[in-house]
Amino acid sequence: MKERTGLKVTFKDVTLSYDGKKDTLKHLNFEIPDGALVSLLGPSGGGKTTTLNLISGLLPATKGQIFFGDTDVTKKDALARKVGMVFQNYALYPHLSVRDNIAFPLKMQKVKKADRYKRAEELAKLVHVDDQLDKKPGELSGGQQQRVAIARALAKSPSLLLLDEPLSNLDARLRIEMRQEIRRIQRETGVTTIFVTHDQDEALHISDHIMVLAHGSIQQFSTPTALYEAPSNLFVAKFIGEPVINTLPADALRADLVASVPASILARAVTAGVRSEAIVPFDNGQGMVATIHAGLRQTQKFGREATAELTYNGAVLLSTEMAGLPTAQTEGDFFLTKAGFFLFDEAGALIFGGDDHDQ
Repeated sequence: MKERTGLKVTFKDVTLSYDGKKDTLKHLNFEIPDGALVSLLGPSGGGKTTTLNLISGLLPATKGQIFFGDTDVTKKDALARKVGMVFQNYALYPHLSVRDNIAFPLKMQKVKKADRYKRAEELAKLVHVDDQLDKKPGELSGGQQQRVAIARALAKSPSLLLLDEPLSNLDARLRIEMRQEIRRIQRETGVTTIFVTHDQDEALHISDHIMVLAHGSIQQFSTPTALYEAPSNLFVAKFIGEPVINTLPADALRADLVASVPASILARAVTAGVRSEAIVPFDNGQGMVATIHAGLRQTQKFGREATAELTYNGAVLLSTEMAGLPTAQTEGDFFLTKAGFFLFDEAGALIFGGDDHDQ
């Protein structure tokens, strides 16, 4: 059931201040492509839900302009913007059946009963709750309630679907199932979808693009692959990726980097970031940035994963690539691959790495 596609959303220098003194969001400039699924990702208090509320019209911008397509909606309220919203708590009407919950927005629009029920049944099929239409929300599982909430948000054929932490009340297994379902529903409808989450794993799996927000500013807005392989700053490098990236003072590595990193970059480098998979026991031909001599603390194995701790110039580095080494080995020469190795300057900006990784 392919709907009409969504809208492009553009922010031009949007600032939000609650008190006129301190800016909660500062000079946001971005474009969300038509028909994309974009996650707003970041720590609590970073500005994710506030940005979503600016898009929906629930909050007015203090400065700047917001466009849906070519239309300036900055002064339009939430009702006039015609977006579909799904909240963390689903907000279903407990006294209404699933059918009537989905059809409710159409009832408010005075759509005839037969037509709105037909639409509700189409949407129930789309979100896989067409066998629950006569039940009340209280009889459904959390995942089923979430599906009903999405169907209700889609009932008005919105150009934008906004989801605010929609999976946080579900258990781990159901979260994985529902994020796959949201991706499927978004692809089938083509509606531009903006998804707020603090869970990087969720964002990396579901999104076409991710906007990382922290301290009221956009840290980076790009594809999941680019965020991981080419983080624009130290904050993004540490926020994205599991296990968390190894960081150490650039000075600790300086002698081992002289041959592969330009002197002008080394002079500005303050922090090095090394992904756990970028520390390998042999030259695998992918392009090495350094050879280091390090102590080896023996590996731990969790299912398929084996991790090892290396001690190097006062730093402890975690590697996930040490499976198969002799159990008695306590030190050795190890290699740092260019992919997954980064240098950051004093301000935390990326100054080396992230550009020549294998595609």
